[in-house]
Amino acid sequence: MATFISWNCRGFMSKSSEVKDIINKHHPACIAVQETYLKTDKHYIRNYQIFSKHHNSDRASGGVAILAANYIPSMPLTLNTNLQAVAIRIQMQSLVTVCSLYLPPNDRVSRTDLNNLISQLPSPFIILGDLNGHNEKTHFHLPTRTFHSVDLAICSPFLLPFFSLTVDNDLYNSDHFPLIITDNRHNPTNSYRPSKYVLNAANWQKFTSLANINSETIKSSSIEQALSYIVKTIIEAADSSIPKTSGKRRKQNKPWWNADCQQAYKIQRKAWGIFRRYSTTQNFINFKKSRAESRKIQRRSHRASWRKFISGITSTISSRQMWTKVKKASGVSNSNAISVLIHNGQTISSLKGIADSIASTLASTCSSQNYPRQILNNKINAEKQKLNFNSRTNISYNGSFSFLEFQSCLASVHDSSPGPDSITYSMINHLTTESQNALLHFYNHIWQEQYFPILWQQAIIIPLLKPGKDPKNPSNYCPIALTCCLCKLLEGMINRRLVHYLEANKYLHPFQSGFRKGRSTIDNLLALETDIRLSFLQRKHLVAIFFDIEKAYDRTWRKFRVKVESEFSDFFIQEEGVPQAWGADRDSMLKIYRATVLSKLEYGCTIYGSARKSVLQKLDPVHHTALRLCSGAFRTSPVKSLYVDCYEPALELKRQMLSLRYYFKIQSNSNHPFHDFKLRPFLLRLQNARKSFIPVFFTRVHDILSDLNLLYLHVTPHPKTTFPPWGIPVVQFLNPFKTFIKSDTADIVYQQIFIEHRQEYNDFIAIYTDGSKSADHVSFAVVFPNTTLSFKLHSSCSVFTAEIAAVLLALEQISDFLERKFIIYTDSLSVLESLKSFYIHSHHHPLVLNVLHLLNKLASRDFNILLCWVPSHVGIVGNEEADKAAKLASTQTNSTVPLTDFKKYTTVLFYSNWQRQWDTETDNKLHSVKPHVQPWPSLTTRKGDTLLTRLRVGHTRYTHRHLLFGEQTPMCSQCNCSMSVKHILSECPNFNSQRLKFFKTNSVDLSLLLGKAPHVNLFAFLRSIGFYPHI
Repeated sequence: MATFISWNCRGFMSKSSEVKDIINKHHPACIAVQETYLKTDKHYIRNYQIFSKHHNSDRASGGVAILAANYIPSMPLTLNTNLQAVAIRIQMQSLVTVCSLYLPPNDRVSRTDLNNLISQLPSPFIILGDLNGHNEKTHFHLPTRTFHSVDLAICSPFLLPFFSLTVDNDLYNSDHFPLIITDNRHNPTNSYRPSKYVLNAANWQKFTSLANINSETIKSSSIEQALSYIVKTIIEAADSSIPKTSGKRRKQNKPWWNADCQQAYKIQRKAWGIFRRYSTTQNFINFKKSRAESRKIQRRSHRASWRKFISGITSTISSRQMWTKVKKASGVSNSNAISVLIHNGQTISSLKGIADSIASTLASTCSSQNYPRQILNNKINAEKQKLNFNSRTNISYNGSFSFLEFQSCLASVHDSSPGPDSITYSMINHLTTESQNALLHFYNHIWQEQYFPILWQQAIIIPLLKPGKDPKNPSNYCPIALTCCLCKLLEGMINRRLVHYLEANKYLHPFQSGFRKGRSTIDNLLALETDIRLSFLQRKHLVAIFFDIEKAYDRTWRKFRVKVESEFSDFFIQEEGVPQAWGADRDSMLKIYRATVLSKLEYGCTIYGSARKSVLQKLDPVHHTALRLCSGAFRTSPVKSLYVDCYEPALELKRQMLSLRYYFKIQSNSNHPFHDFKLRPFLLRLQNARKSFIPVFFTRVHDILSDLNLLYLHVTPHPKTTFPPWGIPVVQFLNPFKTFIKSDTADIVYQQIFIEHRQEYNDFIAIYTDGSKSADHVSFAVVFPNTTLSFKLHSSCSVFTAEIAAVLLALEQISDFLERKFIIYTDSLSVLESLKSFYIHSHHHPLVLNVLHLLNKLASRDFNILLCWVPSHVGIVGNEEADKAAKLASTQTNSTVPLTDFKKYTTVLFYSNWQRQWDTETDNKLHSVKPHVQPWPSLTTRKGDTLLTRLRVGHTRYTHRHLLFGEQTPMCSQCNCSMSVKHILSECPNFNSQRLKFFKTNSVDLSLLLGKAPHVNLFAFLRSIGFYPHI
């Protein structure tokens, strides 16, 4: 059975809580509401899409809407009428037209208008609405306290035998009772959703103990049998240890509803029941009182809940939590409503039909028949030739996958929706090492037998409507493919090998940027901009061709089924392609601004930053407005004060900083097409001669480098060769102190442990390394048995760079020794962990790669080199000597600076430059309070923080509103001078007694009142003098 509801809500937004109550009670397929009082379409109810028509008036009044359940196919119906009506077609046993109609009581409606409306409604139809018919049944008339029926349901004769009508006994704080119309036929569409695993509630310890994959079973089975065994083992363990969702749709949530709301609502319901049975004046008064009290309590609870929710958006929560809250606060829906489709002129409304229609459309899109005849013939001829995979079996990339490859690939993935086998990456991650090894054996079996499992050739397609597209067209859906995670893990390992082979052998074009590590779309934009600039410079023409390849990903061989709610389409062959697919405090608001708006302003700024200043200045108001909103600063506040107060520099400074970072990123990659870019001499002379022409990117960056005195600085290049996936180095290190906590362990204990350790490894030559960093000094040292080497690095280098440089130097020196057994001691655990977990991280320090390459090289020469961690400053002689030598190092090396260190260094340089500019702003009111550019903590309340910001900046509503309204400058009648924050807080003699009371002195320093830690009595003083409300 399906349910339709008609209700005059008398204000949709104010009755959203009651709408949720109705949905939770009746689970309707759709709700027709009247008198919505809406003016915009920005409203949202979970799991329902809203089709509305607003009344054309100066104020919110009238209006109709239909709420249609997302899990039932529906589509809007365009009506050509002056009446307040909206209609949809929704799939029951067949398509039914539902119309929500409101006829205002004082409007004269002609029969022609009504007939015209009905003629536009495809049969069968049902009209639900407030027609102001005034009969006894469903309307409670407040003035007379009587019941009338003004809400009617009119349907086609065909539907009448199947429909029944009842009236709800609750007004839901309106003056109309909801009509409940029930379709008593069997309805194939249900409100159940497929259940799925709740991974956050999983008992992983139990899962790990149950999911035991036996290697012997895999070895003795065929690939199909082995896969079936693996899937069965994991799923059975998951069913026993991971709960599943019920499959029912979530209720409409009211997070603000509490015990007080429940009790008040219970009292209201009781008063209503008494009044309905005994309609006396006193009972009516009692009902109105209880309803008013219930509304008051609900509004108060709603406000408190909203404030608590918003105040939870702070700088201390994770980005994921923040965006979840921001989306909820904004009413962003994640639901994907199902639309009725129009395919080949036919209307398709059943879930199965919709799934099949989208699937067939996708299959035809992916068909090879779309190719031109010549390409198709070449394709057919090429596919007739069988590939000989056994031609060379001794190639390294054809070898079996290692467990390190498996771990590296598994560590790089994130949980995603499972494929047809329901197995997730989390389940694979929580398998025992033995089970993971068994799974690796299965992968190698597939690799060696060259057989791909049938299950892995299937995919579940989730269709998502493309933004701005017609939902009735099946080709307007973006197909998101859910394939088996077990399959994607193997594909990931193979892809890593393939990418390494292509990169190592330079088979990829230098200007290909997509799908390449360390490259981005900015690289291609840079190439285009450079060509444009040079063409302008030489007064030449430039032709650029942009290709937008339609359905570029719809080209791989795979069987798939489209899933719409709980229905699957039939299997289709996909010949070609892969289906794709407000915070309370200042800090959180700035975080949101940086992520949503500033990130858009910064994207590509290294390219568009070359535009004329008059063009770039058009972006500044966006930046300034956002900073005013985040800080609460008054509209007249100087922009330079905004920058310092929010600790957010000007856009021009950001553009220069990002351009410099991008330049050095290019320089760090020797394979980048612009790595060795230099203008030819005649072009350089031409560019210097034509000053009106904007120079190319590299000339612009050269000017920035010159201004910052950085022309001498060079970035450390990444090694040209990297380790192949099948040759990832395995690095382990010794740690004899791991069971001891340094804060609880005496130095003598560490010394004794180290002596015992050296006795065990007395045949290994000990080498000690250490790195040191102070304010302007970065250095490292290596202590050998007979000598000590120490060197200085550039001051921009990090202590990690110094530590890894020391290890690298030790290895370089070892390579010249005759001895073969060495042990290197370092007190940097981060260096050792980086070497050990090299395979996990996607971005590597170049010196880490150099150390690993050198370790491999020395191992091939029969060197036996161990690494060992030692605690610092506990009296271990070698470590103390290395520490002392590093701090005293004076010899400067010609070392370069790693890109990661350079990014931090450029930030320091630009912020120092910003500080020098701020030092010249001595007349700026904020400068006297905050002379140093640095982040200050915000107050715990938004209002207090906003008022403090305005006081610091020196622009308040009282002192500066005259600039906005063309009024006279406010004057102090006592001192005959203009009013200012400084005058009010520290100068005016009218407030001396209050200053003595709250600050214990008349000589008040603004930096003490408004500084980083404002005076605790500041706001009390402002209230006492009456200035607080006018800030």
